[in-house]
Amino acid sequence: MHDRLSSEDTTARRLKRLIVLLSLGALSTGCAASPWSSVQPEARPAAAPPPVVAQADELLRRGQPLAARDLYMRIAAEPVRDVEHGRALYGLARLLTDPASGLRDYRAAQAAFDRLLSEYPRGSWEADARAWNAVLMDLAAREVELEARDGELGVREAEVARLKVEAARLGGDLQRLRKIDLNLERRR
Repeated sequence: MHDRLSSEDTTARRLKRLIVLLSLGALSTGCAASPWSSVQPEARPAAAPPPVVAQADELLRRGQPLAARDLYMRIAAEPVRDVEHGRALYGLARLLTDPASGLRDYRAAQAAFDRLLSEYPRGSWEADARAWNAVLMDLAAREVELEARDGELGVREAEVARLKVEAARLGGDLQRLRKIDLNLERRR
């Protein structure tokens, strides 16, 4: 029992340290982006992705799409509209179009691309987002067409079943008429 408490204490201490480290990282990132810092936002290099989006990208590379989706969604839900937010929307939309992720949801992906294009119309991903959006719109139209054809197919299958029953009934009637005809010929 004492060993169990000490391992729980150790785990709790590690979690507290992790929270403190993450808080310090977020605070230092916030301070670097503040207007009081000596480096202006335009002077920052744009090549390095923000830490949280990079973390989500790394989760994807390691084969953890659910965790990556959760991070992307958390960032996309924040009211702050910055490059990190745009990258999270783009990453989320791409993740939702990837059949290998197991999270494929074309309607949600299209909504994310729409949102990305409306909130960041001149982003670096604009051409890619427009192309994906066009493909997803075409796919949605084809799904609607397929559903309509499935409905038609159901109606026609019901008609075929009805006609088979009718044909069986008519075949039975034909057999009875032949028997009657044979009986009439025998009586003559």
